[in-house]
Amino acid sequence: MDNSQVQSFKSDKKFIDVRNYPHGFQRSGDFTRVQAQLLESKGTILKALHEGSVLPQTPEEERFVATCLHQEQPVSDIEKAWAQYLSALRKKQIYYTASSAAVESYSADSMDSDD
Repeated sequence: MDNSQVQSFKSDKKFIDVRNYPHGFQRSGDFTRVQAQLLESKGTILKALHEGSVLPQTPEEERFVATCLHQEQPVSDIEKAWAQYLSALRKKQIYYTASSAAVESYSADSMDSDD
């Protein structure tokens, strides 16, 4: 991470996603150690920038918002970590279930009768 990124993305609050990563980013297996550390230390401001609840203050933050809007490709470590986080969330939302609850119902009209 270069010096300009240290000036940008300031956040005092640790980012924790209990819903999707209850054991933390490092234990998930979805992220490298560096990506997990970036998400934990800067994820709060990244999420706020992504959602638009905070306006970008630096050129690096403006570029991050552009990557969130798919106007730019992720280049910096922070942009790549956030892109990986969003990709991992999309993968977690795919659910496959096998259920035997689908039982065909027959009405009285479809039953053969001897009358």
